[in-house]
Amino acid sequence: MSLEQYIKCEICPHKCKVNRLEGKIGRCKCNDKIKIALASVHMYEEPCISGKNGSGTVFFSNCNMNCKFCQNYEISQQSKGYEIEIEDLADIFINLQSKGVNNINLVTPTTYAYQIIEAIKIAKEKGLKIPIIYNSNGYETVGTLQDLKRLYRCIFTRFEIFFK
Repeated sequence: MSLEQYIKCEICPHKCKVNRLEGKIGRCKCNDKIKIALASVHMYEEPCISGKNGSGTVFFSNCNMNCKFCQNYEISQQSKGYEIEIEDLADIFINLQSKGVNNINLVTPTTYAYQIIEAIKIAKEKGLKIPIIYNSNGYETVGTLQDLKRLYRCIFTRFEIFFK
């Protein structure tokens, strides 16, 4: 697996075909950089996700849906956040795990799916063992979801029906 999917981006159903590896901006407002708004222990997801120790939540900036009434509008539509490298994302996963969280909860991850895959590979080498939750808006391609499922046994909170 590599980042070749970003050369002619078809990661989400918009299939805008932008070459994000050249720094071009896709319909989702993303280029080749990972942008996150927040990584923290989140105690207020559904109880089955947060449990007693919380969810290690990473809020990704930008979104492929562009909903005007999004509860995370500043993050999803106004690109609030900061850029990080793949290795930094892997370290965030490990840091959250060290805080005792039940899982890593990827919020609005779709446009960064293949960078996330690379970060998970690195984090697993560093000892990541907790489940990954792919917490998206639901506007996905089956191919991207299958790549995630096949490679990392992610927990799909909203997509399990595709894989039964």
